[in-house]
Amino acid sequence: MLGVTEQTVAVWYALSAALMGLVFGSAINAMVWRIYVGRSWAKGRSVCPDCGHVLGVADLVPVLSWLALGGKCRYCKAPIKDHPVVELVTGVAFGLSAYVTVMAGDFDLVKLGFWLVMLVMLLVLAVYDVRWMILPDKIMLPLMAVAAVYALVSAAEARSLVALAGMLAAAVVAGGGFYLIVWLSRGRAMGGGDIKLAFTMGLILGPTGTAVAMLLAVWVAAVVGVAMVAARKRGFRNQRIPFGPFLVGGTVVAFLYGQTLVDWYLRVNGL
Repeated sequence: MLGVTEQTVAVWYALSAALMGLVFGSAINAMVWRIYVGRSWAKGRSVCPDCGHVLGVADLVPVLSWLALGGKCRYCKAPIKDHPVVELVTGVAFGLSAYVTVMAGDFDLVKLGFWLVMLVMLLVLAVYDVRWMILPDKIMLPLMAVAAVYALVSAAEARSLVALAGMLAAAVVAGGGFYLIVWLSRGRAMGGGDIKLAFTMGLILGPTGTAVAMLLAVWVAAVVGVAMVAARKRGFRNQRIPFGPFLVGGTVVAFLYGQTLVDWYLRVNGL
């Protein structure tokens, strides 16, 4: 790559990853529905959930098919339940992940691969929680397993038992803290899925990253909740706001920019 700058390489990686992310975003939409209706998420052709018609290749092109069809099924004209926003968000997340990893100067294809696998599962959880207010074990448990392996690989590459201990401590503290909230609220504040997700965040992010992710999740959730109440779209007494998407968003931001945010905070406060 003689004469090619590091930033140019990062942009090419990001564009390639973004295109791949669009495809995975389409897969995420399919996985969410298949898990909900009890179908295998890895086998079988995609079908319209309303008319049951098998979808062709032209129906499954990320974003473009939805736009071309006007958001309606080609065969029964029912509104397409899979939203292109999921595909776009996944594409952006994949692209940023590749860009940030390359620009960090310590590009590791194995760790990036682990992260992208976890990212897909995190987004499945977020979308599922938005739609049905639950974080399904069919995705949560495999995510926990992958996160545990990721923690071991990260510690092995760093040759640091201290790093592994930090990840385990973050997982126990985050998961334990959420367990305490669930116990004190008798399950009204959040559910068991949130406990597992908090534990998993610790394995992925370690102590500092988990703290950043939690703060971001709480702050953003509070702002959104207040905005909803102010707009009278929903009230805290009658309906719950799913917390999983905020935890997932905090995890993604902390993984990509956690240390940058910490450095900025310390600099602003003269620490």
